[in-house]
Amino acid sequence: MESAPVFLWVVTLLLPGVPGATPVDPSRLLGEICDYVRTLQSKTEALLETYLSNQGTPFNGSDFSAEHLYLVGLPKASIPYRTWRNLSDTQRILENYRAYSIFQEYFQLVLDDQRELNPDKPALLHLLGDVRHDLGHLLEQLSQALEARGLTRPQPAEDPLSSLDSQSRPFQKRMRGFLVCRQYRMWLLRTQRSFSLMRSRSS
Repeated sequence: MESAPVFLWVVTLLLPGVPGATPVDPSRLLGEICDYVRTLQSKTEALLETYLSNQGTPFNGSDFSAEHLYLVGLPKASIPYRTWRNLSDTQRILENYRAYSIFQEYFQLVLDDQRELNPDKPALLHLLGDVRHDLGHLLEQLSQALEARGLTRPQPAEDPLSSLDSQSRPFQKRMRGFLVCRQYRMWLLRTQRSFSLMRSRSS
């Protein structure tokens, strides 16, 4: 009977998220996120190039441009510099978590669209599947960064795709896929800047 308290004490030390567990080093975690985001950035050029080359005219043309088009419902990466500079570290992590949670939903939509439009393009479908996997890992890292600050992950958006038309035409599906890929690349740039700044503050 006397050994029971000792046994319980040992189990308590081994359980995550309780006193006695090894805490996550926030600075190390920021560095890991920075490195991972750089890896994701290196994939975006191939993603966009492969996506456009498989969509036909006008997407695969050298003069294709949709600079001023934006897909309603996607989180915007561009904000005024002063607003961005004054964000707290917690706000940065939360905004990134919310944004990539929404992107994960949109990339599932793009993957579904391309399975319908381009079922014979395995390289493209593989890349889109990889993005969803990559986003899952990134969201897990961001969740750990929140937990290291004593916060819980935000509740997911009820339905980030509710504004989209389920009867979209093939051209519309191809265009929105491009806009999702392009905005994702812009968000990775913003994330890299934000976490590099946070990392420099913590060092």
